[in-house]
Amino acid sequence: MKEGVYLTVLDLIDTRQGTNNDRSFSHGNTLPSTTTPFGMNAFVPQTRLGDVRFFNSNDKVIYGIRLSHQPSPWMGDFAFIIFNFLGLNDKEEVEFLKSEDSELVEKYNKSSFNPDHTVFKPHNFSYRRLRDRLEVELIPTDYGASLRAGSLSKKIYFTLGIAEDGNLTVSDDGKELRGYTNQLSGSKYGKFGMYFIVKSKDCKFELVKKSNYVEDEHPMEMYWLKVKGNETIDYIELDVTTSYIDLEQADINYSSDIFFTYDWESKEQNSSEKWLEYLDKITVKHSNLSTLKTFYSCLYRTATFPQRAYEIKDENIIHYSPYTAKIEKGYFYLNNGYWDTFRTNYPLYSIIIPDSIPKFIEGILNISREDKYLPKWVSPDERGLMPGTLVDAVIADATVKGLLDREIVEELLEAMIFNATTPSDNELEGRENAEFYFDNGYIPSENSESVNLTLDYSYSDFCIGQVANYLDRGDIAEKYYKYSLNYRNLFDSKSNLMKPRNLNGEHLTDISNYEWGGSYTEGSSWQSSFSVFHNIEDLIKLHGGDEPFYQHVLELINSDPIFEVGDYGQEIHEMSEMAALQFGQLAISNQPSFHIPHLFIYAGYPQISHLILKQLMMNTFKYTADGFPGDDDNGSMSAWYVLNSLGLYQVTPGTDEFVLGISIWDEAVVKLHNNNSIVIKSDPQEPYLNVVESRMVNNIKYDLEYIKYEKLMSGVIIEQKLGVIPNLSQVSESKRPFSLNKII
Repeated sequence: MKEGVYLTVLDLIDTRQGTNNDRSFSHGNTLPSTTTPFGMNAFVPQTRLGDVRFFNSNDKVIYGIRLSHQPSPWMGDFAFIIFNFLGLNDKEEVEFLKSEDSELVEKYNKSSFNPDHTVFKPHNFSYRRLRDRLEVELIPTDYGASLRAGSLSKKIYFTLGIAEDGNLTVSDDGKELRGYTNQLSGSKYGKFGMYFIVKSKDCKFELVKKSNYVEDEHPMEMYWLKVKGNETIDYIELDVTTSYIDLEQADINYSSDIFFTYDWESKEQNSSEKWLEYLDKITVKHSNLSTLKTFYSCLYRTATFPQRAYEIKDENIIHYSPYTAKIEKGYFYLNNGYWDTFRTNYPLYSIIIPDSIPKFIEGILNISREDKYLPKWVSPDERGLMPGTLVDAVIADATVKGLLDREIVEELLEAMIFNATTPSDNELEGRENAEFYFDNGYIPSENSESVNLTLDYSYSDFCIGQVANYLDRGDIAEKYYKYSLNYRNLFDSKSNLMKPRNLNGEHLTDISNYEWGGSYTEGSSWQSSFSVFHNIEDLIKLHGGDEPFYQHVLELINSDPIFEVGDYGQEIHEMSEMAALQFGQLAISNQPSFHIPHLFIYAGYPQISHLILKQLMMNTFKYTADGFPGDDDNGSMSAWYVLNSLGLYQVTPGTDEFVLGISIWDEAVVKLHNNNSIVIKSDPQEPYLNVVESRMVNNIKYDLEYIKYEKLMSGVIIEQKLGVIPNLSQVSESKRPFSLNKII
């Protein structure tokens, strides 16, 4: 394909975006997942054995394709399977059969491959094993995939790696494999596995060997199966289908999927159409091809999580629950950390796939039904990572946007209040030290991450208030709006930062502004002190007004990116990434800083925000293996880029407002589910134009710094006139975005 020429947006996407990582520095910590949008499984080339980062873009050897459920290396994988094909001549086969089992995986599964001649696409992964010249290709479906390998003239073997205490059987006719694998990564009941079926139409399997090895601390067993009857066909073709429930359900998933009846070309077309249905919801125009590639590679990543974990039987939606260890009714999704995704993913989904929001929310509610507590980080059940219970923001956002039935909202409000106020025997669930928080208005410094916990609880209280207000429960709304002001109890007027307080109420104001950890999460007081998403107007008043606040945020961005390791005791990757960016203390490499560039808008200086946002988008995001300034985290950083590139961002999920920024596109069109469109135009669009001088909305001059969700979804044309240098004329308070102070 010639540079600048492409057939569909799929040709612009390279799934290796953000895959060049190690433990000490993240360029995304992503995987090159071939899957379907929000599909059950991700299929990923495995280029390293025994490493939780089992793919790296720099590797030139491959061990096969992994069916993975790993949301990030920090979480680990579970219920995974490794597939491979290999070709042997007569002499090699003799040697293979004589080889010690312990050396088989490294000796025979391993092959060199050329990444530059490999297809890394959402809907197709294909490569050549240089060792034996086998052409291997995979096309995904919602519950499985089809694989094929060029048969050549060699003896073909199919290898399959599963958990050591899993199982695999070969059917009597040799055409079908059935099995189970159950590597765990935090399952509450110690059992969350995957059933699978592998079918061949033209060939037969013969099990010739089994060997043991270890994969990222998981004892594994590799099955070596000779493929018989391939001599007269060009390709060996296999179908794989999976289920979390049982083999009977795997059969249902296979027989109900028309995908498996197609020929190969039709399968690829079907897979590409599923992706295009999602990707074509946003069309952007730009003179720079690299910028287009970056956008669509990010947009692809926003649909790789959460992964579906529900299945359909007798027209009923069901799922296996890791909470009850039973089959339960309703939707269920895995692999989502709501501390990350509430900020960007769900606001984006509310625009481009609002019909999916009720399914996502039902999946959240089903966890509450089965385990009492709302989820924080699900993989495959509660992992309890990151502070707060910020799934509350996902619920409130869907509620105020009118995307949920009132009956469901009433149940959700009960779940939110229970989650906020009811201590759990399991430290992973509910609010940590909630009783002290409600009695005293803060979490004490004796608790790790006490500042971030206090701020996140305050914001969750606002979200509870929003849901209660929607239901006309004024008594509850008033109470939780009051709790949501608890962030005030940590504000230090000397440093204008949030500082911890101990059990005795003493304000520990002498803590260094640059010290990471302790009372702060993945940052210092600089990154953590501005997370008052729901009441920035009040935060400005605590600073003494617009000018002191403006100067303080300016200092944050213009200061040196220095840090002290603090309680972490060593330099962690988030510190390294912030320092490498050279954007001062603005660590856009991590989620707590996502909204900081927009804060100038709240102080009345929107064009400063435009300037910073454009510089961040154009200089810290790429479509390459070094594509992100930090961890992508379930697509949350990708969604940040997608939204901000359109000139839209929701600083306060749980309200119906999007803050207006600066679109980087000549033109962008968002196709809405109701046949309306959001059209965003720039006049003109050049790299040196950094600020929005004025806007027109539906051909009428528009001077507000936000736009309502309802207005967006009714169809709107936004035209922005761009300039070079920021105008420091201040915007009046009445034109600035939402703050709680405006309604209480």
